[in-house]
Amino acid sequence: MKKIMSLTTSFIFYLCFASLNVFAQNQPDIPKPRGPIDFSQTSNIVIFIIIPTIIIIAFIIFRGRIKKIKGENEESRKD
Repeated sequence: MKKIMSLTTSFIFYLCFASLNVFAQNQPDIPKPRGPIDFSQTSNIVIFIIIPTIIIIAFIIFRGRIKKIKGENEESRKD
């Protein structure tokens, strides 16, 4: 009986917040994209190609550094 009440409460809770989430996604004053990206403008190239590429490269470099530091810390603990 306790499990059924918990399941029912969870379901009602989900229904209440799922509907709020749907209404929260409606943003009437924000312009919506109307077609493909025009790469003839320099700003679009910077925003959609260069900045994401820099972020991905920085992530890969920092991830490698973190793994290297963790490996050095594990080796120093073993000694």
